[in-house]
Amino acid sequence: MGHLSSHGIKTVQHHMPLHYLPFVNRSCRLLSKASLVSMGFSQTHFRSRSRDRDVSRGFAAYVHMTIDRAAPILEAKLRIGFPHITISVPANSIDAVPFSLCRFNVAMTRRLRRSERDGFPESAKNGRYYPGHAIPIARTSEEISAMLRQNLPQNTAIEVLVHCAFRLPNQTDVICYSDADAEIARVALTSPKHIWAVVVEKSPCHYPRSEKHSASVETFIEQALADPTWRGDGLEFDQPH
Repeated sequence: MGHLSSHGIKTVQHHMPLHYLPFVNRSCRLLSKASLVSMGFSQTHFRSRSRDRDVSRGFAAYVHMTIDRAAPILEAKLRIGFPHITISVPANSIDAVPFSLCRFNVAMTRRLRRSERDGFPESAKNGRYYPGHAIPIARTSEEISAMLRQNLPQNTAIEVLVHCAFRLPNQTDVICYSDADAEIARVALTSPKHIWAVVVEKSPCHYPRSEKHSASVETFIEQALADPTWRGDGLEFDQPH
């Protein structure tokens, strides 16, 4: 049994905008920011508030996931009515690939180790600093086990940092927060490589689904399905068209 599974963690999540589902389904992978840039995706493909911070803090080479099924970033996007979904995979599928953990919000925390600033102290609870990282992480087996032991009793929202890319297993759930979003998701899941379950769950917060935003999402998905080489039109989910 792997580290996550042995600590009672059953699933690991990746929260994302619904209109990116065709790209994920076509490749059957979640990719790091660095990998997506190398494939031709522009900066508008990434969250405007985090895209530069992930790079400058040393976290662009990771796929950012979480053990939290209702992360603040998901709730923030749903509250403005913009369709978002959760890709949920069994924890044992993450245990089978190289990953690190971070107990801090990589994009939002302001306490960094830079220049004359000390940042968070290294500890079993916080992890330690690796070259190029402005926030401590847990990478070795011992560090990962220690971070989980120290943080899970306090229900800390831990980020799971998969190294470079993660191939999604057949046991992947695409969690939607309205029936209408689920219908769009089923249209987007065209790849015969994997069959993923579309699941509708109650939203973790008030979700005033916007017809305007939803129409933009449907148009985006139609274009993505029609042209496999297309890399988006700049639809910004922080400030949607």
